[in-house]
Amino acid sequence: MSALVLGPIEVWIGERQVNLGGPKPRTLLAALLLQPRQVVPVERLIDLIWDESPPQTAGALVHTYVSSLRRAVGQSLVTRARGYLLDLDSDVEQFTEHLTTARQAERADDPATAITHYQHGLALWRGPALHGVEAQFARGHAMALDESRLSAEEGLSRCEIAQNRVEDAIARLSALANAHPAREDTRELLMRAFHRAGRQADALTVYRDAREYLLDELGIEPGEKLRDLQTAILNGTLESAPRTVMVAAQPMVITQPVVPHHLPPDISDFTGRQEALKQVLALTETRGESTATPTVVVSGFGGAGKSALAVHAAHLLRKVYPDGQLFADLRGAGRDLEPQEVLGRFLGLLGVPGQDQPAAPDERVELYRRTVAERRLVIVLDNARSEAQVRPLLPGNANCFVIITSRSRLTGLEGAEPIELGFLSDEISEEMLGRIVGADRVGAEPEAAQRIARLCGGVPLALRAAGAKLLARPHWPLKTLAKRLSDERRRLDELEMGDLAIRSSLKLNYAELDANHRKAFHLLSLLDLPDFGAWVAAPLLDISPYDAEDVVEHLVDLRLVDVAGVDQIGRVRYRFHDLVQLFGAEQAAEEPATEAVTRLLETWLALVETGVRKLPRVTLGLRPRLLTEVEPDPRLEEDVEEDPTGWLHSETDAVVRAVERAHDLGVDELTTTVITSLLSSPFAARNEFGNWQRTHEVALRSARERGNRRAEAVLLAGLGQLRYEQDDFAAALASFQQAADIAAAIDERATLAVAYVGMGTVRRDLAEFAAARELLDQAIALGDNEVVAAASYGVGAIHCDHGDLAEATRAFERCVALYRAEADKRGEALALRGLSLCHRAAGTFAVAVEFSREAEQILRDVGDELGATYAAQSLAKASMRAGELDDVDDLLAECVEVCTRQRDRFGVALMTRTLGEVALAQGRDEEATALLEDALSQWTTLGLPIWRARTMRDLAAAMNDDEMWLRAKQLFAQLGAREAGELEGLSAGEWRSALVV
Repeated sequence: MSALVLGPIEVWIGERQVNLGGPKPRTLLAALLLQPRQVVPVERLIDLIWDESPPQTAGALVHTYVSSLRRAVGQSLVTRARGYLLDLDSDVEQFTEHLTTARQAERADDPATAITHYQHGLALWRGPALHGVEAQFARGHAMALDESRLSAEEGLSRCEIAQNRVEDAIARLSALANAHPAREDTRELLMRAFHRAGRQADALTVYRDAREYLLDELGIEPGEKLRDLQTAILNGTLESAPRTVMVAAQPMVITQPVVPHHLPPDISDFTGRQEALKQVLALTETRGESTATPTVVVSGFGGAGKSALAVHAAHLLRKVYPDGQLFADLRGAGRDLEPQEVLGRFLGLLGVPGQDQPAAPDERVELYRRTVAERRLVIVLDNARSEAQVRPLLPGNANCFVIITSRSRLTGLEGAEPIELGFLSDEISEEMLGRIVGADRVGAEPEAAQRIARLCGGVPLALRAAGAKLLARPHWPLKTLAKRLSDERRRLDELEMGDLAIRSSLKLNYAELDANHRKAFHLLSLLDLPDFGAWVAAPLLDISPYDAEDVVEHLVDLRLVDVAGVDQIGRVRYRFHDLVQLFGAEQAAEEPATEAVTRLLETWLALVETGVRKLPRVTLGLRPRLLTEVEPDPRLEEDVEEDPTGWLHSETDAVVRAVERAHDLGVDELTTTVITSLLSSPFAARNEFGNWQRTHEVALRSARERGNRRAEAVLLAGLGQLRYEQDDFAAALASFQQAADIAAAIDERATLAVAYVGMGTVRRDLAEFAAARELLDQAIALGDNEVVAAASYGVGAIHCDHGDLAEATRAFERCVALYRAEADKRGEALALRGLSLCHRAAGTFAVAVEFSREAEQILRDVGDELGATYAAQSLAKASMRAGELDDVDDLLAECVEVCTRQRDRFGVALMTRTLGEVALAQGRDEEATALLEDALSQWTTLGLPIWRARTMRDLAAAMNDDEMWLRAKQLFAQLGAREAGELEGLSAGEWRSALVV
């Protein structure tokens, strides 16, 4: 058996690759392999696997991953006090041995032997080291291993040069230099190889390329060794290179052409657009045989730095295009310049007097192109509005280079290279601010500088305005401006200094909107959604979805809306830049919004209802009825019906924000209440507690402000379900009780029944069985089939906990029938899981296994991941009781991961306890003790006494602790649980003997 680390991490037994499981077991393997044959403490493994930010269940998960890994590597993985040791050969050890031997041979002047071992060592590599392991420790080790590989490549090349195998060395070193251009040792060896091959010019080219790269990227000169080597090669070349005799041409008398230098001043603090600059400059080197004019279109948001990039690049290209530079702002003096006017200016700059310029547009274009035909010019066309505006200004030959800037992409210009400028990162923004106001000033207040950079939203114009304001007020601390920018109502005012103003820049494009587009811009800005589909403009403007898409895309063309990406169902999502949204909301001050936003919310309501109908019902449905019903466009409903899960996932954040903004804008609270209630079910299915809480709190506030008691009761019941899912049982009871009080006062029976089910469920979990049964019976007397089914499940669970398995079975069977009558597959599956619990308690384990397996399959089919996880736990436990322990650890490890990801604290505690039971059944007492102690701590935190008692019972058996065994029995008796009778007369040791398989 051997482990492979130098590439994707793998374990092989002979010719067979071993299945290692998921990413976390692989990470554990990597952590142990990198400390071979050493005991690694569990605490250290936790830090390594989770980058020192472990989940609450980390200890249990490590034990689970160890169990999974042990099935792959067998006895090579050894348990030691407080940790684990892995005794397994790896390719890292082989590589290290070959590298050591090769270096020793090289030092002994034995290049042939060195070459053999370098080659054997490098042959072990199959790709990047530790590929697929993302933990931070692995990245650090991978970098160190990759450095050793590069060192081996260079050592092999040194030995090849020593044996005059220079072509092999050149091929290898050239590839290394391209992949690692800053590595001077590689460059030095490549220069020596070229020199040994008699290719001095190539050797000097290597030096020149290295110097250019180091200066451009790092701002440093090559090191002394590389400089000395260049000097030595140059000296050798001067002694041996043939001389070239230059013959002077006969003088010719010509009229010197005018060389225009018509660029604006260069940008002294040019920052953050290095990649775009490289793209522009690279086009001058890739002209090939084309006769077309090399042209680049730099597009982007207003204030993104398009002009700065174009002017800076043009200045850098002056030597490449020595016949001059032309510049025209095509939106000069607040108006769009006509091509005829620009051509006149350019011809004048090129030495053609005004009286010699033809008036006819076609003739002027022809004269312009003849004039520049033999010249090498850089032409900058700034702020172009359309293709038609720039086409007459293109030279029509390959000698010139044209840089166009535009807020539009100008995709109609054939052959033009597009370069899109996005927003600067926070880091680059902070660097730019430092270049403007001084690095010392920024360094003195780093947090304030970061805040200013972030509030400027990555827009260079905003950063320049902020910097200009700070320069004008040198007595201001940076935190003063940061605080002023934090006020959204003043931010655009603050980002204005002289002719640097974000608002003025945005007004240029805003002025181009017609009434319909302006209304869309206003309403979308007022909604302030995190992102949105184009369809939302349809109900806002009362137009079709296709027309809505055209409206939003026009806003994109004008740089007033950005493309955010593509959502799960393949639709484009859009969003506003923060500064644009503030500007739009400012312009929308007089826009009537209530009717349009109500129409949007009612459309959203209908679509959410369509989606929820297609998904498993996780919460009891409650919602007031709307007086009016909106029928969305069938095309929108098709999107939902095709993939309801993907649609809801894509729209959730926008819906949540729309509910909040609807309250701010005064929209009818009934709409927000209904949407909120509908969203409870998908939120519960995914444990999206944050969104669940946000919608309920804003809708509840709206209902209370308007005195809508029915809506208030509905929302309080929803909050009770939220708190229950968060395992906050006291808060859940309080919310359910408030809902029940209001519902009883206004005789709202449906809501009252739901509140009773909620309170009964919480009381049952708290082992307050009498109170729970009374509440559930009241719910059954009041509720419809859905409520009766949910309450019957609780009644069955109480009977099961009391040991009355016949009554429990009847209750669960009644529950199954009710859910089937309602065509509620999820409810049916949960009731089947309840039947499995009854059969497991009765000792009919095979039947229990089948019920759990059926429940899990149904829940997976309907898309309820968390419900399927609970069914899987039930299956694992029934299988364990039946003596079928194969794959149970893996199944439970997946359960722990799902519950951890979904932040289900009850589930995590349950899965941890079950893992402990499995370890106990397999005789792994030390592991069982650790897992059960972890679970006991979690049950104590949750305040669930019956689960504490069950865990104490098993922990006492694992530790053979008679005192804990007695406490567990006393707690069972106090709670009236069935376990009190099951344990009568048994000792901890006898219970353990009965469990061990």
